[in-house]
Amino acid sequence: MPGANKTLLAGMGNPLSGDDGFGPHVLEALRQALPDLPAGVSAVEAGTDLLNHIESFAGYDRVVLIDAVLDPDGKLGAPGRVALLDEESFASWPETSEGVHQMSPLLGVRLFRILHPEARTRILLLGLFVDRLSHSPLYLTSARIDEALRALQSLL
Repeated sequence: MPGANKTLLAGMGNPLSGDDGFGPHVLEALRQALPDLPAGVSAVEAGTDLLNHIESFAGYDRVVLIDAVLDPDGKLGAPGRVALLDEESFASWPETSEGVHQMSPLLGVRLFRILHPEARTRILLLGLFVDRLSHSPLYLTSARIDEALRALQSLL
């Protein structure tokens, strides 16, 4: 995306907990594909607590949150779908996180906007849509990680 000088890639989730490990697994694939990230790009494993990272968002032109998205009723699409969404697309979703995160990406973005209304940071969500949580991967496959990796590389 032209004009974005500083980008933060935040991989959310627990890599030992099935599909919830989507964010860290995608970041690991990116590190293998691009050992030296482009200038201005930072990658951080946010784990299950986005709250520890939202204060830094204002220092970036763009933030990409990478996470599994729990959608038990399939309202957002078929389970296993990988999608890159801009903030306008997910800001209106109801906050119904049943996941293991202390703060969901949606709630984290809402809090960031309240704390930093002047921030011009563009926030995107690279999500793996799942219909349930499991300790074993149900939808987290190498093909879906590769699809997410291609989406990230198109941004860089």
